[in-house]
Amino acid sequence: MEENDLKAGKNPVPERIRLFPGTAPGSEGVELEMKEEFEKQADGTWKHIVRDVLEPEMTAFIPSDRKDPCPAVVIIPGGAFRRLVYNREGEDIARWLNSLGIAAFVLKLRLPVNDHRRPEDVSLIDVQRAVRLLRHYGKQWGILPDQIGVMGFSAGGFMAALLAAAFDRQVYPSQDEADGESARPDFCVCGYPAISIAAQLEAEKRKSGDTRLSEKQIRLMAKYNIEEMVNPQTPPLFIMETDDDRTTLAENSISLYMAARKAGVPAELHIFRTGGHGYGLGNDKGQTGQWRSLFAEWMRSLGILK
Repeated sequence: MEENDLKAGKNPVPERIRLFPGTAPGSEGVELEMKEEFEKQADGTWKHIVRDVLEPEMTAFIPSDRKDPCPAVVIIPGGAFRRLVYNREGEDIARWLNSLGIAAFVLKLRLPVNDHRRPEDVSLIDVQRAVRLLRHYGKQWGILPDQIGVMGFSAGGFMAALLAAAFDRQVYPSQDEADGESARPDFCVCGYPAISIAAQLEAEKRKSGDTRLSEKQIRLMAKYNIEEMVNPQTPPLFIMETDDDRTTLAENSISLYMAARKAGVPAELHIFRTGGHGYGLGNDKGQTGQWRSLFAEWMRSLGILK
């Protein structure tokens, strides 16, 4: 990339970036066709749903008025570990981050619901690889390699927290030079995350009287117990939740915050009285929309936003 391209605000990053040059590790021999659906909501809006990802990729959203290298965030949409709510917890978040001068990369990652050879590992493999690619190509893509964060919502919040705690876990063989980079994010944001298997089982019992978590979801959360995995190398955490969330109980966010305190990791936790689950950017007329200004102030406190 030429310096003049950067100063002119040109976007040198391909719109879509495949994470792996060939078959993604952990999906060898798997046949799967990605599906995209649009679900109309009661309020007249639409949800863009992505399912059955086999070839993980990320879509780049670069601030159009960027004149200097900027921070970047890998966004992991939620969807109960079964699908990705790609617009509300992905594209919408990316455009808002652009307004702050932050580049965003929305992940279409593999999920444990499908018949991958290593279903418990494929999501962690994909988020590790995404950060490594951004760090390796950061300078030529116009982003700062030492200011790369991860942001996830609901099940995506689990994946973001997992990366923050297990960025150095060896879960796939090196594919190229990019895998020599650290997968440690410089900061981590978790929106109404699923963290504790006990809290999730309790939430399901309260809603339906029985658990609806799949066997693969339970195996994933049992294998990666984030509450016990947070360590002093985990990056600073920003966590937001609502008190009336019945899908991922606030106990999830509290347990993550307490794990961070135990490990000596800087963490900030916000629990709003109302807002429910899956609010994404939040409602400007309600409490949940406040998380955006709180996040911006937190980023300034880290020295990332000016």
